[in-house]
Amino acid sequence: MGHSDFREDSASEEGHADDRVDHHPARPRHSRAQFSGARRMSIVARVRPDASQDVLARRTGAFDPHLSTAGEARRLLQSALRAAGRERWGDAGELALSEVVANAALHAHTRIEVLVEVHDDHLWAEVSDGSALLPQQRRYDRQATTGRGMALVSALTDECGVYSLGPAGKVVWFRLGDGDPSASSEQDLLAAWDLDGEDGDQSGGPAPTPPADSRPVVLEAMPVTLWLAARQHHDAILRELVLYEAEHSDVRVDLARADAARNLVMEAVLEAIDQAQRAGTTSPAVPAGHPAPLPAVPARLALHLDVPLSWSASYAALQEALDAAEQLAVAGRLLARPGLPEVVAVRDWVCEQIVSQLAGHPAQPWAGTAQPRFETAVNNRLHEAAWDDTAVRESTRGVVAADDANRIVAISRSLAELLGWEVADIVGRRVVTLIPPALREAHVAGFTRHLTTGEGHIIGVPLTLPVLHADGHELECQFTVERAPVTGGRAVYLAFIEPAS
Repeated sequence: MGHSDFREDSASEEGHADDRVDHHPARPRHSRAQFSGARRMSIVARVRPDASQDVLARRTGAFDPHLSTAGEARRLLQSALRAAGRERWGDAGELALSEVVANAALHAHTRIEVLVEVHDDHLWAEVSDGSALLPQQRRYDRQATTGRGMALVSALTDECGVYSLGPAGKVVWFRLGDGDPSASSEQDLLAAWDLDGEDGDQSGGPAPTPPADSRPVVLEAMPVTLWLAARQHHDAILRELVLYEAEHSDVRVDLARADAARNLVMEAVLEAIDQAQRAGTTSPAVPAGHPAPLPAVPARLALHLDVPLSWSASYAALQEALDAAEQLAVAGRLLARPGLPEVVAVRDWVCEQIVSQLAGHPAQPWAGTAQPRFETAVNNRLHEAAWDDTAVRESTRGVVAADDANRIVAISRSLAELLGWEVADIVGRRVVTLIPPALREAHVAGFTRHLTTGEGHIIGVPLTLPVLHADGHELECQFTVERAPVTGGRAVYLAFIEPAS
């Protein structure tokens, strides 16, 4: 249980507010339509009602960043609602407050301050933390293990938003009354939290000055598409690691340092994408007509960073945290699946390059995904349910089956012969074996996105793409990917492939 400071302030029957609590200075008010779009807007939301408005009850609290803080915040809210006789807002208010406080505990790693005010016609809540990073709404599928918190807050409340305190942190707020939040469209609700759009940096301020002790680092040939997919995997697996760590003593990692290190790289990547999009120098990640929603990115990026010299330990902490999470995922102790080998390799390369260059060594570029080791390396759960491959092995059609470790588990003899392989030699290799080198990064990114978010944009969609023959030449093929029935939690995908001609 984290240490907390709790204070009660109840207004009189006449509703005179306690003017001691002026939590934040006045800021301009903004409508919902105004807070969509920018990733790093300095002001993204309205502020709480004026102190002159009637306040029936007020509670404030300061908490350490532990998961138990969500329960303490709920009790604070319950106290205010009981004092004001507005218990009817309890269910939605507690759930929304829990989501916001839990996000602060999981991601900010700083002291958390909570303000709850009960007015005659609504409940107002604010959660402050010391992290300047604003929350982001991620459009994850219902199968994802993360990414729904802010959408849930939007759906439960009448209004919600966030505003920045600059380097001092941020405030996330919501307003809840007797209205019907479900009357708003899903698009409007998500727009309220769409802080990761493509409108560029609208903060209007100068670029931040690098710390005096920083050193320039360059990540040569940064694989942008792969790193964006790795980010989604890291989001899910690190969140679960925090939850696991709260209940078990066998894992102890420095998640605050790990998050800081990861965010420094991610912000630089997003800024590089913004600049390339404005300059018109991006390239599509997938061929024309491919349904995968991978964004256009710089074709080849040398990512420049200013990294404090003392942050070598932070990138070591990031590797340690992700290694611990991957090991738990392999053991089946997390909901998230282990990352594909390329995802593990690219974060190792990023971390090791930063540590190496801070120590004075020259930059080494990313070697790419078209490496023989990725055709055979598998990062998968230790215990798998058996899958009956008889129908694939005996099929007269060209069909290949792959599991959720991206590994070929069965292939029809006709397809193996078409692609120049013996069945026994291709089974057990990874799907990238059949993908031309130029498309491998997009494939790994798309499959990682699918594993993390549950989205399946190519499932059931006829496609025409090149397939790699064993001798190295490419065959233009038509294929359709379908999911096989899930067995024991193990997903298997069937690709029906035939030459386009």
